[in-house]
Amino acid sequence: MMHIIPEPKDITIHQGAGCFPFSAETALVNSVLAQAALEDFQSFLKKNFHFGLTQSEGATRLVLARMEEGDPEAYRIEVSEQEICISSAGEAGLFYALQTLKQILLTNGCKIPSLSINDAPLYHYRGFMLDVGRYFYPVEEVKHFLDLMAVHKLNIFHWHLTEDQGWRVEIKKYPRLTEFGSKRSHTNFGFRPHSGFYTQEDIREVVAYAHSKYIKVIPEIDMPGHMQSAIACYPELSCFNRSLPVATHWGVKHDILCAGKESTYQFIFDVLDELIPLFPDGYFHLGGDEVVKMRWQLCPHCQAFMKKTGLKDEEELQQFFMSRVSRYLKEKGVASMMWNWDSVEATQWLDRDIIWQMCGMPKNTQAEITAGRRMVNSVSFPYYLDLPYGWFNLRATYENTPEIPHIDAASAKNLLGLEAPLWTEYVPNMKKADYCTYPRLGAIAEIAWT
Repeated sequence: MMHIIPEPKDITIHQGAGCFPFSAETALVNSVLAQAALEDFQSFLKKNFHFGLTQSEGATRLVLARMEEGDPEAYRIEVSEQEICISSAGEAGLFYALQTLKQILLTNGCKIPSLSINDAPLYHYRGFMLDVGRYFYPVEEVKHFLDLMAVHKLNIFHWHLTEDQGWRVEIKKYPRLTEFGSKRSHTNFGFRPHSGFYTQEDIREVVAYAHSKYIKVIPEIDMPGHMQSAIACYPELSCFNRSLPVATHWGVKHDILCAGKESTYQFIFDVLDELIPLFPDGYFHLGGDEVVKMRWQLCPHCQAFMKKTGLKDEEELQQFFMSRVSRYLKEKGVASMMWNWDSVEATQWLDRDIIWQMCGMPKNTQAEITAGRRMVNSVSFPYYLDLPYGWFNLRATYENTPEIPHIDAASAKNLLGLEAPLWTEYVPNMKKADYCTYPRLGAIAEIAWT
């Protein structure tokens, strides 16, 4: 019996056909897979079995081969007594096959039964989100998450980099964002100060590490809400130039970016211009959730802008705001994503190019996906990993399916996949993060793959 997560699409064990003796005498035959991916597999062998594979001829062989066509994430494994042959149309598929082989070795030891595996993902968006805005996780801990994502064949790392409680990424044009905005005076746990941010060089290091594991990185700069850490540094970004601290506790804040000042948009474009070269995977998340519009209702700048532009209310103002930023990204060759918010019913001002990440399913979800809007399922029940197991246990997570009801097959293609977010206001360290994330992330990975 094979214990592989996510479970392969098709696996056949050839009874009575003998076993492959995996050992230091096994020759690695490869001309297609990147060196970093091979080193990852060799490190696994040395850590768990105390040997690596030879590069010279041996009695047995592990062969990595490239197929001419097919899904670049799909792969095939054929095991006989003398050879393990792994083939795929893409490097990612070869890498995923090695993750499967790791789990086979851990299950069976170094005697691998003769078998055939044909495997391919159900969805090509299989994501995990880490919120570092509330609690900062250093580079080595972020790499820990990436390591475990790779084993589970997850391929999208959504990095939630800014929050009311902390701005975590260096912006050289606006140094106060990290000099001041990365620090909060106290937290929910022990009322201790908390701080931390990533330099641009840190970002490059993490992105390169993710790419070595065939994981794309999507940054999130949450706007126009969840911006108190930025407003604390530059009060003119808000409607009334109020002097505010970096937020200390979780919760929806009333002070948000002013959507009526041109200087606000210039700030956003300046931030994006520094970040776009650091994140080359073609996606950028703009947040967009939990935008309390009380300040906009009172703001002379926002009200004058609405009148000038022909916007009937503050909901349309947010749609205009998100669309303008999205179009700026599109001009740079970058697709934008946002959380769908409960009140986004009429969408005449909201560009349909913006991908919705669904934290809920408002009434117009079916209409939007049918009309062509692409979506990612992250509905809080059951995909939010920080929720207590008592609210949503492992079985409830595993038995959930990501489909959107009552849509046709053509519209179903606009559901790109699913993503499991880990929000961290009550997850202050790796011990709690591991407890919340595993084994639930394995269940979600299997839903996304199989």
